Amino acid sequence: MTHEIKKIIELKGLCLSYGRQEVVRNLNLVITAGDFLGIIGPNGTGKTTILKAILGLIKPQKGEIIKDRMIRFGYCIQRQTLDEIFPFTAFEIVMMGRTGLCGPLVAPGVHDRQRVSECLKITGIENLAEKRFAKLSGGQKQRILLARALVTDPTCLILDEPTTDLDILGSQEILDLVKALHENYHLTVILVSHELNKVLNYSRSFLFLGQDGKAIYTTREELDETILQTIFGFTPRLKRIEGQMVII
Repeated sequence: MTHEIKKIIELKGLCLSYGRQEVVRNLNLVITAGDFLGIIGPNGTGKTTILKAILGLIKPQKGEIIKDRMIRFGYCIQRQTLDEIFPFTAFEIVMMGRTGLCGPLVAPGVHDRQRVSECLKITGIENLAEKRFAKLSGGQKQRILLARALVTDPTCLILDEPTTDLDILGSQEILDLVKALHENYHLTVILVSHELNKVLNYSRSFLFLGQDGKAIYTTREELDETILQTIFGFTPRLKRIEGQMVII
């Protein structure tokens, strides 16, 4: 018995600008339920802009974005964009994710607080609930932002550069957690990164973006050195060792 592949997001002829500069031209892409898509490219190629367009935060100059009406997003923002001036605790940061569900002028209820506690536990940081966010490590902050995204009860988890400024071990721990969430909760994952070597063995499919506006979609099985050379302008050696891909 075959399972129907459900299309949940479709980008059709999408054109996006960052300020006055067009960064995405005529992008066509279908994202299916249960996928783990890595959007990979150097800075300035429109990765975050695509995420914001999918979330409805910016409007395309041309083209359209078609989304399944039942989709619910959990957005894990870049750590560097969160203002740390205010003395928010980890619990309060995660609770911010419930605002869209209970309303900005409605005080969180018992269920909201329970859900925040659950998500802190799922991400392994329930012991940090009352700690000030600004005082925590990069890996701890990333887990808090993951919990903040999960507290919206999403069907699609969107992550913007979750491994930036983390060391190899910290990056692996975060990506292992994302993979577990993807598998255990049947979440569709869209992850933006400029660090291909870190996410190479986690994503099932890839959208590669080049500085010249090129965009290439491929699955992990189809990924080869020719695709990498087309996007990045040089030919890295791509090896498969014991089921894992390694870029040399």
